[in-house]
Amino acid sequence: MRRIGLLSLAAAATAGPADAQPVAPAPGAAHLVVAAAPAVPIDPRLFGVNYVWHLVPAHVFAAFTAAMRGPVGATLMRYPGGWAAERYDWASNTESELSDSQAAHGPGVDPAAFLAVAPAASFVTPSVPAIRDPGQVEPVAQLSAGLVHRFAGQVGLWEIGNEWWLQRGAKHDPAARTQNLASYAALVARAAPAMRAAAPGARIYATVEWTHPEDAATLRHLVGPAGWAAVDGISIHPYCGTLEAETLCSLLPERAAQIRAASGRTSLYASEWSLGPRVTADDYGIRNANQMVGAFGLLAEARLDAAAYWPPVRAVPGTALLSADCATVFATGALFGWMAQSFRGAMLAVSGDLPAGAARENRRLSLVVPSMGDGPRTVTIDLPGQPVTHIVKAEVMHAADTADPDLSRYLETTTLSANLQHGPAGPRLSFTLNPGTPGRGNGWEIARVVLE
Repeated sequence: MRRIGLLSLAAAATAGPADAQPVAPAPGAAHLVVAAAPAVPIDPRLFGVNYVWHLVPAHVFAAFTAAMRGPVGATLMRYPGGWAAERYDWASNTESELSDSQAAHGPGVDPAAFLAVAPAASFVTPSVPAIRDPGQVEPVAQLSAGLVHRFAGQVGLWEIGNEWWLQRGAKHDPAARTQNLASYAALVARAAPAMRAAAPGARIYATVEWTHPEDAATLRHLVGPAGWAAVDGISIHPYCGTLEAETLCSLLPERAAQIRAASGRTSLYASEWSLGPRVTADDYGIRNANQMVGAFGLLAEARLDAAAYWPPVRAVPGTALLSADCATVFATGALFGWMAQSFRGAMLAVSGDLPAGAARENRRLSLVVPSMGDGPRTVTIDLPGQPVTHIVKAEVMHAADTADPDLSRYLETTTLSANLQHGPAGPRLSFTLNPGTPGRGNGWEIARVVLE
């Protein structure tokens, strides 16, 4: 048995296909069928993580980086992350509005140090000054162009601004929201061409609210053909899973198609995403990790270029990726790592009782299967048409305590006893989750099986 962690990452919601009604197969059994043909290619940058520079101070950055590149398996890191991008002074590596505890840590890691260790990077340029004051459009556009020039060749994705739809109280003020969109469009019209001129190879993304695909058409119209020609794609923030009609995670592929049609751009980047509360009755710790398996399937189905996860630590307890000292990987981080390692190549559709993830890369077929509840569950998975002959690896993760929001993030992994049989209908895999036997859990276990 291998201990993953006992001790909490600050970083900040998406659910599986069953967010409209949590999956609840009959206790004791679950049956799945994996499609023979891949459904969609999986972009390796789907496994990005938001780096909120002031929440990971310099003195733990080495440990943070080691965990991100190791057990968490991050393939992309976003800087400076969320609202920090709107308050960050790139010249002095300082930020306004820090709490006393954050300020006590001193300056966060600067862009150069960040780029030296990031597997791939996306940067966010500011927008607030230009949205508040039209006279600031040109200075902000030139600042953005200067950053692109400064980091040319080092940053793969550039976003113009962070969440214009929430600035100036626009969440609850339709008039302010309309004005923000117009101001943001004015910024994009100036900034995007300037950024493109600064580095012709840069990938530049404008941003819209994922629950309002129509905003993409309005933004495109307001920016105008000349400015829009410099925009490569659209970034979105699909925080979902709250069971509210407009934020169901299962809507993500459909919304992605709508945004593409409205914007005229095929490239989409979920630069912030995570699973919201109330996907299950108690959505925390390893229970949240169970839901993430289906979430990654939806991200792939939406054909995203990239995604950067933001653990919903404020809304959902016990979902941090790492401990505060970045030395311990929690359940959510461990599951993220499993998906980053296994959900590669091309996704295969899975039907049946559980929101499992299946992917084929060359000769290797990888499966990640959450139990989605308590009590023993025998899982059988039919693999028609899959040319697999043997099990390469089979393991299971379980939490020390699934009922306590804090303890549910501490987990162990151990070898999973799995059986692969071959019959007239093709290969069939079987194993048991939640057995409650010594060294194993009795709820919310997650299995990973790799076959060739």
